[in-house]
Amino acid sequence: MIQIKGYHGTNSANVGSIQKENFKMSIGDAEWLGDGVYFFVDGIPPEPQIHAENWAIVNAWDKKLKINKYTEYAVLEVIISVNNDGFLDLTALEGIEVFNYLREKYISKIKDSGCKITHFPKDGYLINDARNNDIIKIDVVKGNFYIKFATERIYGVNFRTPNCTIISVFDPNENVVLSSIKKILEKKIPL
Repeated sequence: MIQIKGYHGTNSANVGSIQKENFKMSIGDAEWLGDGVYFFVDGIPPEPQIHAENWAIVNAWDKKLKINKYTEYAVLEVIISVNNDGFLDLTALEGIEVFNYLREKYISKIKDSGCKITHFPKDGYLINDARNNDIIKIDVVKGNFYIKFATERIYGVNFRTPNCTIISVFDPNENVVLSSIKKILEKKIPL
């Protein structure tokens, strides 16, 4: 059993319902690591709680309306608990080898069908496909990613080198210890 501390940045108004009912999942093949609830974890500096805070701030902004969707944000700390056999760590060589296997399996499936690959899917699609077709058991996935926080968005910075480490938890009711969810920070969105 692996236990990992995760940090989640969100609208302050969501804290009560999260603590009572757990997190709501992000769904879709375009998600970085497939369906799940996303947390920042130890890995690429700075500390994951800083990444979660920066995410909560940037996620408040509504690009269309040019206003913040919420004015106060919070950072929650949780314990994520997962069996070794359900943990896919894409920051380790073994995890990358598993992911490359999934990629090759997908390519073979397309070739065998006689179809031509016109658009190669993102990581989240392959993870969801592997999970949904019982290719491998994936409860929690960890990876390093480049996320555009406020500074990167303001100045149009678009690097490829990862700047944070995230985890996606497929079923928060199974892998997030509900009693561990605690608010560690609450602030107003800076002007």
